[in-house]
Amino acid sequence: MRCPPAHGGRQPGTRHITEALLAFSLALGAWAGEPAGPAQAISLQAQHQQWVEDQLLCAQGSVRVSYQDIRLQCDEIEVDLSTMKLRASGRVVLDQADSRMACDRLEFDLRKKVGTLYAVDAFLPPTYYFRGAELEKLDETHYRIKDGLFTSCQLTTDAPPWSIDVAEATLEIEGYGHFRGVSMRVQGVPVFYTPRLLWPIKRDRAAGFLVPNFGFNDRHGAYLGTAFFWPVSRAFDTTFYLDLYSKDYVGIGDELRWAPAENARGSLQLYTLRDPATNHWEWKAFGKHSQLLAGGYSIKGQIDETSDLDFFRRFERSADRNTRPDLFSFLTLSRTWGAQSVNLRSDHRRRVYETLTGQTTPPPDLVLDRLAEVEYRLRSTRVGATPLYVSLVALGDALRVERSETLTGQYGRLDVFPTVSLLTSGLPWLSLTPTIGGRETYYTRRYELDANRRPVRFADEALARSYWTGGLSLVGPSVSRIWELASGNKLKHLVEPRVEYSYISNPGDQRIIPVFDEKDSVLVANRCRWIIGNRLFYKEGAAGSREVASLELYQDYSFTGPLTYARPPLEESRKGPFTAALRTTPWQGLSIDVRASAGPFAGSMRNTSLTSSLARGASNVALTWSSTYDPLKARMTASQAVLSGALSPSGGRWRLETRMVYDFQNRLALDQRYAFRWRGSCWSAFAEYRDYRAPGLNSRDYRISIDLTGLGTFLDIHGGLDSSP
Repeated sequence: MRCPPAHGGRQPGTRHITEALLAFSLALGAWAGEPAGPAQAISLQAQHQQWVEDQLLCAQGSVRVSYQDIRLQCDEIEVDLSTMKLRASGRVVLDQADSRMACDRLEFDLRKKVGTLYAVDAFLPPTYYFRGAELEKLDETHYRIKDGLFTSCQLTTDAPPWSIDVAEATLEIEGYGHFRGVSMRVQGVPVFYTPRLLWPIKRDRAAGFLVPNFGFNDRHGAYLGTAFFWPVSRAFDTTFYLDLYSKDYVGIGDELRWAPAENARGSLQLYTLRDPATNHWEWKAFGKHSQLLAGGYSIKGQIDETSDLDFFRRFERSADRNTRPDLFSFLTLSRTWGAQSVNLRSDHRRRVYETLTGQTTPPPDLVLDRLAEVEYRLRSTRVGATPLYVSLVALGDALRVERSETLTGQYGRLDVFPTVSLLTSGLPWLSLTPTIGGRETYYTRRYELDANRRPVRFADEALARSYWTGGLSLVGPSVSRIWELASGNKLKHLVEPRVEYSYISNPGDQRIIPVFDEKDSVLVANRCRWIIGNRLFYKEGAAGSREVASLELYQDYSFTGPLTYARPPLEESRKGPFTAALRTTPWQGLSIDVRASAGPFAGSMRNTSLTSSLARGASNVALTWSSTYDPLKARMTASQAVLSGALSPSGGRWRLETRMVYDFQNRLALDQRYAFRWRGSCWSAFAEYRDYRAPGLNSRDYRISIDLTGLGTFLDIHGGLDSSP
């Protein structure tokens, strides 16, 4: 049964309302012989409508149909109320939940909410668009499409930035898409073809193979890397890696990530690589975990270990790895309440020294193991209503050290370091703060020295070390002056002299003390530092004042030993270098820091430095320059500059980044990095080039990657260009 052709004017059996809408409700249950419910009501609005045998409803002109979560618009419609099937044509738009489909013609079953659309443009959640000859809705989550394109770019009359042309595909929302006859296109130009493709179509994480990485460098040859992602649960996922190289290297890895609670998260990267030269599998592991617990407790941990760091240095040729020679793993449990904290700690540090050219055997590693430590800390706390403030650090350690074949051993250490300071009321322009402390450290073993007074092994003899510390801080008298400018704003200049005195007594022969960290090394001191500080403040209107510039002049003086040692013809001196430090922030986004040290002899420059940065919107530039001088030879011994910056228009799609480290002394660019980012409406691209030059490491690397919105990384190419072994 079909509707008769539509004609102008009033038709027999037709209710015609000019320039108006007729709304009525029909009950699905009534036509099915079941009670009607509110959720089953159909609402139809149209300019013209007619009945055929009281079963077929025909409507034309601005048709609007509503049924449960379905909204339908079209020019003409036929609804068979016995089957709840409809046919619509002419500017058809079907909305259901988050999806929208526009087509020329539609056949749809309202009861089952399935049907077929012809010549269709569709939006499918979360971010996908389809345009093609036919789209069939199989159920609430499954679709079948024919002869069309699939993309996450909004569809217009022009070719989208990227699309996947398919002969046929079956899609499952929050599932996978099975594509057949796939052609990847960029601006309508085909760039890739595959007979079949499986891809996740999910808001949430989905298991599946990731886009392969590939590249080339002359050290390892061509490279192909593939990965499989597996979301084990909402709080845990993992990615497996397989890397193949044309020069017979094979890499296998796994990255695990977890977040079991809101304040707990961590990751672990495991990787093993077959070395074709030795046929051995080298490995490395790196992971972190942090978690906040109730009651002020927190857990932090890190693992960083490898079977052969020298091998991975050569293989990766990474500047970051080569400038970080230490492998450090730790686990801490801490609790903080008020000014107090307790820390339980265990850590392992291994410093690996690189095998230099000409060495037949690698130098021994330095291993420092903190097997266990309990530490108590009390931050500076006022004692009752007195002006006294007390602080305390106390700890107990079980330590193990490997410095050489003979200088290896395990021992215990107890350390207590209390300090007391007095905060005087004084005058508002003058403050005086004296501090006194004492440190007592007990070792279960000590170093045994050879004839040249150098440590060679551990001796089973306990050792107690103690020394006193003292300090005095005098600030003032401070003077200031305020200028009122013609604009009504104000400038304030503050001159604030300070004297800082520090004292550390002699703890005895330090060569017999086992050195593990900074607590074991003591620098005897009896010195003071005078400082003249100048600070400039700017106040605009009713807003608060801000510091726009400061200039500090300072120098150290020792009351006992020299601070500057003799280098004939220059004599030793108890004075340290004279230093000037200028910092200024004339306006928001600009900062400049200039420092210079000289002396203590006239004309003997020691070092200079300049640090500046400027930021405007999304763009910025920063410059750091430092130089050191030999006062005896009156010439520069080192000079390096670091220039970095980023250029991007405000709200723009592109961003250019650069960084350069230049050695003026050797006239060599040590590190160059250039990167370009582009963010399109439905895709993004990244390109990077880096050239690193340092003793033992010459590396030129590149990377190009393209991400497609909704699909993830489509292309990731990286490799090396250098020819060094």
